Amino acid sequence: MQEADPLYEYVRTVMMEVMAVLYANGQKTVHVGALMRLLGVPESSAAEHDDERINIDENFDEIAKELNIQHLIHNRIPVGATIH
Repeated sequence: MQEADPLYEYVRTVMMEVMAVLYANGQKTVHVGALMRLLGVPESSAAEHDDERINIDENFDEIAKELNIQHLIHNRIPVGATIH
């Protein structure tokens, strides 16, 4: 069962946190291949998912509350900020 695997839970949490930051900053679509690269998946594997997207809908706020990451939704990156 994946849910009992600590690595599965860690990756799931990081994915949801990245999605929360994107959602907070007005992005409603997540590029699956890019997300995989952020998580350290090898380029060849991530490239297989470059045509896939995850849509973040208005229910994501409720999901964030359930996962106790709603604070990420309310912290926006300031307009004009450079992110490195």
